[in-house]
Amino acid sequence: MASAAAPDIAALKDAVYNGCFSVWEENGMDPKMSFRQQDITDLDVIPGDDLNVLLQVVQRLIDEKYFRTVNAPDGVAWMLRTAEDAKRYRGLTAEQEIVYALIDEAASDGAWSKTIKIKTNLHDSIFQSAIKHLKSRNMISEMKSVEHPTRKMYILSSLRPSERATGGPWFTDGELDEEFINTVIKVLFDYIMKRTFYNSKHNVNPVRQAKKVHKKMTTEEIKALRDQGLGARSSGGIKEEEEPESELAAKKRKFDNMLPMPAGYQGYPTLNELTLFVENANIFSQTLAANDIQQLLDIMCYDDRIDRVINGSEGVSYRALRKSLRDEDDHNSLLSEVPCGRCPVFDLCEEGGPVGPSNCEYFNDWLSI
Repeated sequence: MASAAAPDIAALKDAVYNGCFSVWEENGMDPKMSFRQQDITDLDVIPGDDLNVLLQVVQRLIDEKYFRTVNAPDGVAWMLRTAEDAKRYRGLTAEQEIVYALIDEAASDGAWSKTIKIKTNLHDSIFQSAIKHLKSRNMISEMKSVEHPTRKMYILSSLRPSERATGGPWFTDGELDEEFINTVIKVLFDYIMKRTFYNSKHNVNPVRQAKKVHKKMTTEEIKALRDQGLGARSSGGIKEEEEPESELAAKKRKFDNMLPMPAGYQGYPTLNELTLFVENANIFSQTLAANDIQQLLDIMCYDDRIDRVINGSEGVSYRALRKSLRDEDDHNSLLSEVPCGRCPVFDLCEEGGPVGPSNCEYFNDWLSI
């Protein structure tokens, strides 16, 4: 009887790899997905489920860098590499491959150079030579991490650093972008405020008649008015001028005219609505996700600018607090709200001096709010 023909390991290798790759694609090419012996057997590629043949095929895939061996809780498993990644590995020395593999395992979080040295136990000169070779082939690149700004990190050139490493949209070049954060907060607050208050059509606090200031007119001014055909404005050469409304009075009038929505109002914006508003506004180049917007809403809640409201089936909504209207354009501490906190002549202020509490002009304005 003729002996059975030896299995074609090369053909079986391709069939196993293609079968595993199809399963990997169906799972979104999850970088943490691994295959065990039973998974490969279930592909129905190994003739008679021969264990010896299976081991030869797996070893060939490992040698050609298509498979990477990992330790799973229930034994040994293998993770796939793409054909392009396998080609990169095949051109490396043993030391370079070890270094590259550790950086590859770190994925988008990046690998710290000190961790690589400890795990590989390579001499510094060999380690630096491997890093230099990998960088020259554009296989790895240096990376900055906001979590560890002083560490030297490396990442695969084909990957983008994770939000954990970059800090998300609130960091630019590893630095906290306070200007961008404040801009987004202002946009969100203005939107919430418009949905929380309405401008009363009936002036709650009418504007007081502007104070008339009587100014002595010269002969030339009286003649000029007469020449313009206005006639005499007043007897005795007195001109009346209206003093403009002060900024403080205008701010107080605006504050008094803004009224909150009635009890039971259901139109306060939710997180989803605010996220959609920022996305459709096309104000910012960065794309802000719901969790990014949530971070800023939490900050505004802590600063007592907005408040959470349980809004029926909509869940949590947000409304602006009335006291935040007064400080809409100037958010200061409690100390800076007192005139003394922003007084330009604070150092000269003392009782009996040129400036003192008893003759301070700012206190009267402040107390009249």
